[in-house]
Amino acid sequence: MLGRVVYIGYAKELIEYETRLFVQKELDILGSRNALPEDFREVIRMLDEHRFPVEDAVSSIVSIDEVPRAQADWSANPACFSKIMVRVA
Repeated sequence: MLGRVVYIGYAKELIEYETRLFVQKELDILGSRNALPEDFREVIRMLDEHRFPVEDAVSSIVSIDEVPRAQADWSANPACFSKIMVRVA
């Protein structure tokens, strides 16, 4: 049996599964962020118009100078973060 498994987005925590099933069924495993350039433009437009509840989706807002620390925090505790917004202006 051939098939395909597509993971969309990032998991907050480690996901483990029995690899034997993927081999036996000869499955292809793909990853996708599920976003196109026009999707990003629409999100920016929604943010500009305050039509999106940023506080519900963004775990942290940092300056460009704080990015290395934010990345280290995210790497050490991925389950604690969904999005990190970087203030560039």
